[in-house]
Amino acid sequence: MDMLNCRMNWARAGLTVRVFVLCALFWTGAARAGDRVALVIGNGAYQRVPALSNPPQDANDLASALQRLDFKVTRLINGTGADMRRAFVEFGHAAEGASVAVVFYAGHGMEVGGENWLIPTDAELRSDADVESEAISLRSVNLQVSKAHQLGLIILDACRNDPFAAKMKRSLATRAVTRGLAPTEPTDNVLVAYAARDGTTASDGDGRNSPFTTALLKHIETPGLEISFLFRRVRDDVMTATKREQQPFVYGSLSKEEIYLKALSAPAAASTQGAPSAQTTAEDDQFWHSIQTSTVPGLYEEFLSRYPGSNHVWEARQRLVDLRASQLAATSPSTSPPSGADPSLKQGPGGSSPASVRPFTNEDNQRVQAIAAQQKLTLPQFTISVDEVDRSSPNSQFVGVWSNKLGWENGEGRYTMLVVTKVSATGLASGYYLWGPPTKRSWQQTPAGYTRFAEYISKNTFTLQVGDTIAVKLDRNTLTMTSARQGKSSDRASIELHPVWQLVEPVREDKKSSARSGSGKRTSTTLIADERRGREMQLTQQPKPEGEDLVARCRQQAHRQLINDSSRIAACAQNGGKI
Repeated sequence: MDMLNCRMNWARAGLTVRVFVLCALFWTGAARAGDRVALVIGNGAYQRVPALSNPPQDANDLASALQRLDFKVTRLINGTGADMRRAFVEFGHAAEGASVAVVFYAGHGMEVGGENWLIPTDAELRSDADVESEAISLRSVNLQVSKAHQLGLIILDACRNDPFAAKMKRSLATRAVTRGLAPTEPTDNVLVAYAARDGTTASDGDGRNSPFTTALLKHIETPGLEISFLFRRVRDDVMTATKREQQPFVYGSLSKEEIYLKALSAPAAASTQGAPSAQTTAEDDQFWHSIQTSTVPGLYEEFLSRYPGSNHVWEARQRLVDLRASQLAATSPSTSPPSGADPSLKQGPGGSSPASVRPFTNEDNQRVQAIAAQQKLTLPQFTISVDEVDRSSPNSQFVGVWSNKLGWENGEGRYTMLVVTKVSATGLASGYYLWGPPTKRSWQQTPAGYTRFAEYISKNTFTLQVGDTIAVKLDRNTLTMTSARQGKSSDRASIELHPVWQLVEPVREDKKSSARSGSGKRTSTTLIADERRGREMQLTQQPKPEGEDLVARCRQQAHRQLINDSSRIAACAQNGGKI
């Protein structure tokens, strides 16, 4: 009997503990719901310039979405300067005890002298000197959201063509007022998302919402979508909707901790821990089954880009390595790996052995800093990871710090530097473009600065949009940059950049192979060596085989036709480029 009473007491105790735990989880969830705050502003009814129709609708729709995500939301529609300052002060107090603090702003924004400003509806801005008293600086917004201990997020749909800039008087000739917003460097726990990258403008759209807000509303409530992947999806949707004319951009970096605006529900998280959602699994499985026997490397690159969390990632990477090794062996029989070589090693851009990489040392950093100081360049902080470089791709030779001893047009123009920090498996190059102080011959008299970029490489070339259009082409170990003056296509300038430091060792030519016999005739040994070198040079100068060009053409067709179906792209490449 005593034993039975003991068991009943323990059972009641266990039930009590379980009830307590469930209650604790419930109250923790409730506390967490109030632990996330948001300020949403939509300015459209401007008093001194034409009104914008979409920002109030964008703000209201996003505020509703954030409320469904358990944010405590403050809305401000058509805020004056006094309204916005009061709202940001109150929001700063709320953000101090929050885990996540979000600011969304839709309306006019502008850059003045390298600093970004949000423009209230009652602003007049007759002079650039009026900005500080009539507008709200992005720097002050950054300080408010940074009070949240996990994430401060600023989302700006404020890159439209600015009607204030045209009529604004300049207090200083060197104080530039340019289109779009300037790049920003947020604090440690803050991300800043632009509807269009720095220096470019965003579309207001023809529908209820702008293209950027439309994409944001589509994905922001997706369960289990980590914050970084949320903005990747938004970027892809906006570029598709605008036919690649508008590219959203995110500034800032976070720790390795995963952050979700909407986490998976507890039962779903428990049952699918470590695995993608059912929908994603179905999509990546379907795409994988359609390409798994293909011999087109570009299809596997497309798969890795679209489904980085798929169960087939290892298979896709291995298939990509095998195909590239086969292509190299077919092109140059002498480059097949020796017996007993490790088959997991990636093939280098110019031969069968793995591409030799050089880490970015303190000595390299000091040399880059010395050049930047000498040329009066503003050098951003950057990192380059050896592990993130696909050494089997010739595009990996872009990764490095590129500079010149003279400025544009043999010293008549500015100094410049290009820092390429990463090239993805699909050929997306990202990094920083730096320019020094202007000279008398410079087309624009804007001060020294830098901008981030992310552009796709095609046939050893990509394009920068920095005021003027700049084509960047890699030829052997020289980057040639060619610019056409905006509004005057007949005016062109060029500059050659050479590596101050390069992650992947460049391909070296064998000087002995060009030797000639004393009689002036080439020996049979020399002819064979030259032929082999010619094949290797041809291989390095053609970064994308025919199959990969097919994939690129198919992607372009899909973008033009607003098709976002990976299976259609795969079928297009298999059918010779017809979507």
